[in-house]
Amino acid sequence: EGTMSKSPLPMVPVPAALETVLKEAANLLWCRHKNGSSSKGTLCSPRELVGRISAVDVRAPHPGYPNHNSSIMDGYAIKTSDLIGFRDDYNGNAQGNDQHEPSLDFVVVGKVYAGDEKPTAAFERNYRTAVYVTTGAVVPDGYDAVIPVEETVILENSHERPKMQIISSKVQSVLNTKPWTWIRTVGCDIPANYIVLSKGERIQPVHLALLTQVGLSLDDVRVNELIRIGILSTGNELTTGGSRGNAGVGKIPDVNRPLLLAQLSAYRNCETVDLGIVTDDEGRDVISKRLNDALWGQDGTYDESTRKSVDLLITTGGISMGEKDTIDDVFVQGMGGNVHFGRMNMKPGKPTTFITIDRKTRSGELLRKLIFALPGNPVSASVCTELLVRPCVDMMYYADINDFYDESVERKSCEKAYTEELERATFVRWAVENAFVHEEVMATLTSDVFLDRERPEYHRVSLERVPITDNQFAKNVNQQYTYKASSTGVQRSSRVLSLRNANGLMLLPRGGPLGCGFDVARKGTSFPVLLLSAFSESKSTRTLFKDSVHIKTTTIAELQHQPINGKINLGLLLCDSDNQSRLDDIMSEISQVSIRCLGGDARAVVLRKATISLLNEDSLTRQFSDIVNGPEMQGVDVIFVIVLTPHNFEEMGCSGIAFRAGLEVSHAVRPILAKSAHALALQVRKGAATQDGIAALFENVVGTVRDGTAVLVTCSDKGFENAVKSIGGSLRHVKAHILSQ
Repeated sequence: EGTMSKSPLPMVPVPAALETVLKEAANLLWCRHKNGSSSKGTLCSPRELVGRISAVDVRAPHPGYPNHNSSIMDGYAIKTSDLIGFRDDYNGNAQGNDQHEPSLDFVVVGKVYAGDEKPTAAFERNYRTAVYVTTGAVVPDGYDAVIPVEETVILENSHERPKMQIISSKVQSVLNTKPWTWIRTVGCDIPANYIVLSKGERIQPVHLALLTQVGLSLDDVRVNELIRIGILSTGNELTTGGSRGNAGVGKIPDVNRPLLLAQLSAYRNCETVDLGIVTDDEGRDVISKRLNDALWGQDGTYDESTRKSVDLLITTGGISMGEKDTIDDVFVQGMGGNVHFGRMNMKPGKPTTFITIDRKTRSGELLRKLIFALPGNPVSASVCTELLVRPCVDMMYYADINDFYDESVERKSCEKAYTEELERATFVRWAVENAFVHEEVMATLTSDVFLDRERPEYHRVSLERVPITDNQFAKNVNQQYTYKASSTGVQRSSRVLSLRNANGLMLLPRGGPLGCGFDVARKGTSFPVLLLSAFSESKSTRTLFKDSVHIKTTTIAELQHQPINGKINLGLLLCDSDNQSRLDDIMSEISQVSIRCLGGDARAVVLRKATISLLNEDSLTRQFSDIVNGPEMQGVDVIFVIVLTPHNFEEMGCSGIAFRAGLEVSHAVRPILAKSAHALALQVRKGAATQDGIAALFENVVGTVRDGTAVLVTCSDKGFENAVKSIGGSLRHVKAHILSQ
């Protein structure tokens, strides 16, 4: 990723780059909407439906399923109205103690088998009738219950129709038969107009069964159009695959195209177009024609052929400012493209360029194309595709401008001057905030990892999900699993092996004195990880841009709150539950422990000290708020709220007031937090418990206070030293950690 000359383009943080990409993709969707060219969906082969996204709501037609009344079992269909008169006679005989029970029989007037056309059955004007039906058979009109064949006997008579008689032990229960007993009624499984496939839902095999069941053709299902993406490799050094031994010195196989073609196909929201390889020696005219044909169609009219061209173009190589690189000239000078950024503050993938090109059709419609010019090293190209292209394509595939209008009706009615430009800006903001991004977890390193002193790193890791065996602990932290992250080895951007077995990108801060202040991410330290596995199938569980750990962590760390480079300013707040007389001595001891655990006097200083009595009858939350937000804690980076155990703790045992006090403190400080950090609280608790098992019962709270300018940590004096050590490495990047929870 080295360069031969200094780039004139500023280096942007990855979240800012992603936000730019999403904004331009949203503007593209807006243009299509205004052009009237928003997709209404497309048809595809029934064999290709599974995995696609439904473009419309699909409803069950009238009358629903089943479309006829059908028998649930073999038996006899009867009319429950025929039972009324017999029921009265039967009950009368029972009250008169008549020893002769009348028999309940029916004239059998027909037989219907499963698959028979809708039958008509004869009726006996003056007698009860029944129709023999098999399981799944249509129940004739006028009949509203089925008596199981096991409860009947047949009385044969050669001169008359056969009769069905209810066996004597079942007469009472049959007389109590309700209408529609043992019958599947019309629409009972799927009512008419019921949505069997929702707009925006990913089609699964069960949907094919439902659609077929209600009588709809799979050939008529409309699905979202796949985003067409062209992949082009550039460079004189590239050869096609399979040429080992014949390529010559200085040649390398083109790994990027097969890698990205497969990677993009796995996203299931796009179709890829292999544009092959162009060499620098082919010249600007040849390269320009190849790209123009891909972007705008071979006839150059920008009309119907353009709609069949690629929506998005990815090039790899040729953008690292080498003397023979020509891609920038072709896109910017030749096509009038707009370069939004040309470098990203990340490793790997620094020389990444994002370009948009706008052109008008003959009818005046504005068309927009998105171009990602990615580095030539395969790992860089793959990671940048994951970080930028994937969310972009996902927005283009899923976003529906009608959802925006549904959500904005109330807002628009309240805004008198709701101009089209304001509407567009509002849509773009809405689309970006609600764009799907990577799912995220916090994971603990299984080994030390050296940090890069120049840029933050997206370190390829293999994640292992580990169950939390302490049930009470799991209940308190509201999770059942933690994650361990193992590095995939040397992270060189040419080393494709670093992608093997990688299922996450760990967000590691920039190291050194200009970064987080340390050079090694130690084993046991937790960092956010972006998951590389397929996005969740359920929209309700997917991560939105506005809620992303990645966005908040890196944006704050890189743009607003740089890691603390000097000493960490500490504030200590002791919570006394039994008027201890040694508060000054205790404060001195805790101060020394804090400084020692955080690296000594050169790295930490206790700037503020305060005490609070838990016996005070005033509101505990108000007391904490006054101290934390007042001059007593002014200028501190981290506030440790330490709950002191009573001096006679050993005599009182685990049920003493120390634990009630800890609970009170936790509840009291939560209302003053700007944002909670449950993962760090868990880390504090685990650290304390390694020193003193009793500390595992203490409820720890970690979060930001004072508008995010300081971090508050509650803990017990039991296990305090190891609690501080457990998050010591995180405190120099602590604001990023807090905002990532």
